[in-house]
Amino acid sequence: MEPDYFIDREPYAEFIPRIEGIDKAINLSSTDLFDFNLEASPILQVLCGRALEQGLIEVKEEHEFDSFKKHNRKFKQLRESELLETQRLEAIALRK
Repeated sequence: MEPDYFIDREPYAEFIPRIEGIDKAINLSSTDLFDFNLEASPILQVLCGRALEQGLIEVKEEHEFDSFKKHNRKFKQLRESELLETQRLEAIALRK
């Protein structure tokens, strides 16, 4: 026969701390409390606006950088083609 592990015992006594000191109360009106919508909404709008503005600036800078790189590539190609043309004309002049 197996032993019974779930022996019925008396429940433990619940600990209730002794009350010390005296209770105090305060009277508050509804206008004294923090109004989240009124106080935090402007801060949130500024933060969101700044984040969007910063993101837009970064996108514009990236577009400008890509445009600069494209313009730089075209300039290098033009310079190279002009250099080749100049060398060709110099070679013709040398042959004459």
